[in-house]
Amino acid sequence: MSDNAPAPDANVQTPPDASSGPLSADMLTAIAAFAALLNKPPPPPVIPPYTGGGAATDFGGKSLPALFPSVDPKVILEITTHTFAPLDLPRLLSPLAARQDYVAPPSSAPATEHALALKHFPSLHSLLRPLLKYFEILSAFAASSGKAWEVFSITRSLSDHISHLTELHQRYKWAAVVIYHIEFHTARLWEMKSGVYSGWAHPDLDLLSRLVYQHTLPPPSRPRSRRRRPDFPSSSRPASTGITASAHHRHAP
Repeated sequence: MSDNAPAPDANVQTPPDASSGPLSADMLTAIAAFAALLNKPPPPPVIPPYTGGGAATDFGGKSLPALFPSVDPKVILEITTHTFAPLDLPRLLSPLAARQDYVAPPSSAPATEHALALKHFPSLHSLLRPLLKYFEILSAFAASSGKAWEVFSITRSLSDHISHLTELHQRYKWAAVVIYHIEFHTARLWEMKSGVYSGWAHPDLDLLSRLVYQHTLPPPSRPRSRRRRPDFPSSSRPASTGITASAHHRHAP
């Protein structure tokens, strides 16, 4: 060692040399913690709060009848108190025409009620149009309470029912599906009066077994393929018996 080299300071601690011996327990713990930090997945993205125009609870100062000016306020009251019958849905499309054409079904005649269901809703589209309006009013009514979770739960349940109806329509006869919906909707009214909206998300297996499952659609018919005439190869085609014009003139007398 050179005479000019500074003497080592006894107060300065040098890092331990791995070759000098095994690592201490504290060092192993620190290494394990660092490795766990590297393997930890990144946190999920933070969704910012809703910043759209207008307040979330007062609809910009508008009442429910003001939000749905084409719907009779009495109908909105019936919907929010869950006394609006499923067969009343046509009244949501054109109130004036519905009042003239609509015939209220007798409550003591289920067979007549089922016949009216098919008359009022002859197709899936004819049911979905007023049903979606009905769901809009229910969702707006829930949003007026300011309870975000209630709004989400209701809208998700109603969306699940729409998907359920669409799937049934693809597999079973519509006459059975529409009757199922009327019975299903009626059962949900009693639940909603108690503040329960989640029933819309769950198919009613008892009603399906009783009204729908035995009415499957026939399998789609395959288009008949037209039989093609066999295509003879050139070597096997029958020889033509016609006489060409030049040969005819050559052998003519």
